[in-house]
Amino acid sequence: MFKKILVLTLGVLILNGATELHQLLKFPFLLQHYIHHRSEDTSLSFLAFLKIHYTDKQHPIDNDDQEDKELPFKSIGNISHVDTPIMEKASAVDLNLFIPEKSITYYPEGIPSHISFAVFHPPRIV
Repeated sequence: MFKKILVLTLGVLILNGATELHQLLKFPFLLQHYIHHRSEDTSLSFLAFLKIHYTDKQHPIDNDDQEDKELPFKSIGNISHVDTPIMEKASAVDLNLFIPEKSITYYPEGIPSHISFAVFHPPRIV
């Protein structure tokens, strides 16, 4: 039982620090802010409220910019990122299988000495 609680607690702490999971804790403030706007305008639906606060470029001037910044997913938190290398156990593989045998080049007519076989040669006066 203790191990399950420990694993769950550490999992939540890691997800909270490495993701934006902590933004979910701000949802009660989102509802409270919606109720505040709803008391000012009773025709305001929840979707219209979300559209005003999350998509519209022209947010109405209602002198609550500080409260708007406290809404979930409106500000970026500090997310730490740590890479953890995972080492696998090396398997016993014969490395000699991957080394090709030395090949011997054989020219039945002898070693070619034609000028076309020489890539780099100095200019010649013919």
